[in-house]
Parts: sequence; C-alpha cells; structure tokens
Amino acid sequence: MGKWLLGQGSLMLILGVLSTVVYLALGIRYAYALGVLTGLLNIIPVLGAATCICLAMLVAALDSWGRVLGVGIFYAIYLNVENSYLIPRIMKNRVGLPALAILVALLAGSELAGPLGAMVSVPTAVLVSVLLEEYAVQKDAA
Repeated sequence: MGKWLLGQGSLMLILGVLSTVVYLALGIRYAYALGVLTGLLNIIPVLGAATCICLAMLVAALDSWGRVLGVGIFYAIYLNVENSYLIPRIMKNRVGLPALAILVALLAGSELAGPLGAMVSVPTAVLVSVLLEEYAVQKDAA
C-alpha cells in the first residue's frame, strides 16, 4: 500500500506541476491555487479529474472562451498520456506489477465500483499478486 501511495503521489505531483504551468501560460486567474488543487484532487481517479476540469474551465470562462478551449485541450491530451503511459509505467516501477495487469485492474475496478473501485484496484491487484505468489506458486526447494 505504501508503494502504491508513492506512485499515486508521483502522479499527483506531475499533474499539479503541469497544470500550474499550463494555467500560467494561458493566463488563467488563480493559476497556482488551481494547480495545487488539481494535483491534490488527482487522488480520486475519475471524479477528481472531472472536478478539476469543470473548476478550471469555469475560472477560465471568466476571461475568454479561448482559455476554456486551452484547458480542455490540455486535459484531453494529459488524460490520454496519463492513462496510457504514466500510470502503467509509474505503478509498474512502484508496485512491481506488469503494466497490463495494472490497466486491467483499473478497468475492472472502475467498472465494478466506479471511482472508489478505481482507487482501490491497484492495491487490491498487488494484494492478490502477493497472495498468489505466496500460496499458489510452487517454489523449488533449495
């Protein structure tokens, strides 16, 4: 669980820093506060990102629709990169599961129990992996 939290913390930091840079580049009000909030809310897999998208777009809409479009484009690109590249790589390095196992766990968890299921899917997959390795896999006696 601790290794999963470190991986999730890495993802939160990456999103927080990147979103702050994008908000500053677009000239969005409260860029630093929005960036920190975006990083913190990334702990909630689906709802956190949706909340941040809505909030950032609402603040951007106060100034111009072009900024709203910029925030939307950033999130569309980031979420694709995060789901297809960052999550599998970071979690593989942290928890020791193959990238495909992490993707399957995330998909199954979010399908079965929504955002809460997605949040606990990777630690559950690690637990199942450890239990299978400990009790089901026969090791050669040395």
